[in-house]
Amino acid sequence: MAVTRRALLGLLSGSTFFLSARNLYGKADSLPQASPALVFAQGVASGDPQPDAVMLWTRAAPVAGQTTDKQVPVLLQVSRQEDFSDLVLQERLHTDAASDYTLRVYLEHLLPDTVYFYRFLGGEDSRSRSGRTRTAPRPDQQRRVKLAFASCQSYEDAYYGSWARMIADDKAAAAGEGIDFVLHLGDFIYERSWNTRSNGLPHSRKVPPFPDGIEGAKARHAISLADYRHLYRTYLEDPHLQEARARWPFVCTWDDHEFSNDNFQSFSTYGEGSRLEPQRRLDANQAWFEYIPCVLNELENQPAHDFQASKLAGDDREQNLAATGSLLIYRQLRWGKDLDLLVTDSRSYRSPPCLPAGFAESMGLPMNTVRLVEIADAGREYNGGDPPELLPYGDGQVPNPARDRPPGTLLGSAQRHWFMQALETSTARWKLWGNALPLIPMRLDLSTLPFAGYEDSIFAIDAWAGYPHEVSLLMRHLEERGITGLVSLSGDHHMHGAGAIRHSTTDLTARPVSVDFTVAGISSTPLFEDLYVVASEDHPAFRPIVYREEDGGLTPVWNLSMLQGVFAAFTYSKTGLETLAGWLGPNYANPDLRYVDTTANGYGLAQFDESTLTVQLLTVAESREPFETPPEVKHSARFTLPWWGDGEQPELQGPEFDGGAPFPFEPPPV
Repeated sequence: MAVTRRALLGLLSGSTFFLSARNLYGKADSLPQASPALVFAQGVASGDPQPDAVMLWTRAAPVAGQTTDKQVPVLLQVSRQEDFSDLVLQERLHTDAASDYTLRVYLEHLLPDTVYFYRFLGGEDSRSRSGRTRTAPRPDQQRRVKLAFASCQSYEDAYYGSWARMIADDKAAAAGEGIDFVLHLGDFIYERSWNTRSNGLPHSRKVPPFPDGIEGAKARHAISLADYRHLYRTYLEDPHLQEARARWPFVCTWDDHEFSNDNFQSFSTYGEGSRLEPQRRLDANQAWFEYIPCVLNELENQPAHDFQASKLAGDDREQNLAATGSLLIYRQLRWGKDLDLLVTDSRSYRSPPCLPAGFAESMGLPMNTVRLVEIADAGREYNGGDPPELLPYGDGQVPNPARDRPPGTLLGSAQRHWFMQALETSTARWKLWGNALPLIPMRLDLSTLPFAGYEDSIFAIDAWAGYPHEVSLLMRHLEERGITGLVSLSGDHHMHGAGAIRHSTTDLTARPVSVDFTVAGISSTPLFEDLYVVASEDHPAFRPIVYREEDGGLTPVWNLSMLQGVFAAFTYSKTGLETLAGWLGPNYANPDLRYVDTTANGYGLAQFDESTLTVQLLTVAESREPFETPPEVKHSARFTLPWWGDGEQPELQGPEFDGGAPFPFEPPPV
């Protein structure tokens, strides 16, 4: 008998089920007598909505003391009514310990643009909470879409006040004005548990001890499948995250912390240098697949595929390829006539950083300079294929470690080709890029500081700023092919940001061709707090461009450094004169940067219609302590982006503020 594609998928994904709602529910199904009571401690979820399908999820574990290797029966009910009075589907399923009792249900033949409710039942009247999901509109249907986008939800740094705020506001929204789905941009979990915050203070809460994790000097690290499963279970017991997943379908990508901080491919970066850890990467991929509902195999003519367990054999290269290839998540989803959603993977196929860790410090530089990064990242293709043998820094030179390397890449050649082709063939007016890492440059014009002898530098080369060659390739492709309407939504940096993107960040004659909105973390420590520790303890010379102390209070100045330039920030820190500082800007190293708030936790809202995109970046009051009512929105920055045609350029309007603004737009009270 021939093995069908779907049968094969069932073999590869033991607790994945494929169900059809083509026929309305008729005959009642039920659980076998003496079925065990189940605990649904991680709630329910749905993901990757399509016009006729969606993926449903739960974890259905036997009650304590009844763990078994046998299959556990579970009953799924789906209805268009919140009270389940009219069932569309009722089906008996099963799960077991091999998938950590998780269930993935691909439900197809649904109605487009329709809300459905679902729940799971176990023996002895045990049941999950009810979930709500929805399908996407038809590809030819024109209708607005409102989505939330979020990133970086460290369990230990704070409670999930941002999720609570989003839920409360959505419940209060008028009919037809609610959120359709959530785009999660990575760092769903953090693979390590720090002993303390960077400032030495205790965390808001702690992840329980890992089953197998190892203890480092400052943190515990996950190293096994059991560890990663433990993290997802812990995070998903939070009531606010659980309610968010039950309320909206999620579309997810990952960043580094789903595996290892600042990783590339199957290489972790703990300790000195990088370390190949293919088994750990394989375990991280499996846990992500088990706990994140996503549609991969069922997407036609796309490279994405479900998790495929692999025995690691051969040399390092073969093991690395097997681990990274075990799960392919880059994919394309359509939401009605006007929106294509392209989700990319910025970790699995990236090249190592263009300059090794500690390179700048070893040269006596405060940061990697723009010039060093551009030369090293372009590798053997720099200067038309004639890269320098030596890298310049100040009055000195060092051997160029990238002279014989190919240009750097975040996407890898296969994913980049897919991404470019998807952009070319898209018929939607808006192309939304689910992009884990910020596109907006993070450059500091240190050359403007008098008598310092510094060059313009890049704050962090782990994001797109460290891969300018590929940014140029992508942005030139847009310009040359007349592709318009590409908007990136990104995360990772624990800050809000917005700005236009050119094919060159140094050539001011280049036209902007895209726009990037970066969202702050749901709960992870805001970027400024870490910068404050570094400046106050390790690099006191940089205090004036990070913060100003006055009358016992502290003003965050880093936002000013990014927007107006380091000379403006330095001047303000020394004089307290904001008007003078503003006169000295803007930061010519970031000419298209429109907004930065590095003191924020929060989330973003994006609403697309045929002609206009409206984005809000919301900063939510901190939730370091448990709360009974959702924290308030401190301020909201609103942007408007009209759609632009071939030969035109994006004209980003804003920010307009509700509820005040972060410095330098409005100084906070001392």
